[in-house]
Amino acid sequence: MSYRSDVPSLQIDSDPEELCFEYTFSHRSNLVGYSKAVVYMSCPDADDMDVFVQLRKADVDGNILQNINIPLRDLQLKASEVVSINTNKYLGPSGILRASHRAIDAELSKPHWPLHSHLEEQKIPPGTVVKLEIGIWPSGIVFQPGERLVFKVAGHHMTLAEFEPLRGGFMTSNKGTHVVHMGGEYPSHVILPFVRV
Repeated sequence: MSYRSDVPSLQIDSDPEELCFEYTFSHRSNLVGYSKAVVYMSCPDADDMDVFVQLRKADVDGNILQNINIPLRDLQLKASEVVSINTNKYLGPSGILRASHRAIDAELSKPHWPLHSHLEEQKIPPGTVVKLEIGIWPSGIVFQPGERLVFKVAGHHMTLAEFEPLRGGFMTSNKGTHVVHMGGEYPSHVILPFVRV
């Protein structure tokens, strides 16, 4: 599976070129803590990649949800009237990694949280598959039966802009297509911390 990595991102939660993988829950589940994405990726068009991942919650109808950070009674607004900026709405935990900085610091990393050394730049020959371990910020999300977890991968930031004038201003150095490899020798997966409450 692939996506175009260099499309402009307006950071309004409707950008194109995002890969989405879904899981539907059969029973109540509580995700609490740090998650980690392990993805095997390549880029036939460049020697580096900025990769963004995100976890989202979707309702039983598949609608991807947003969380309004301020109680509506205090805002005195309808949900549809709340401006879509990062200070007002939370979309879900995310992670970022530039592939040339994928080297792991083995001493400081934890099984659930990879720390990258950033001591050297390891460019990737175009088309070469590399393993990327991307830490995802901790969160707490409750899923009811029929609700879905959506894992997203893209070449652009998937959080909302901090302020409206900043929309479209976040730039990466991405070029061309990014390919996510899955199965066989490329076991791409996401590690998720579920707890019983």
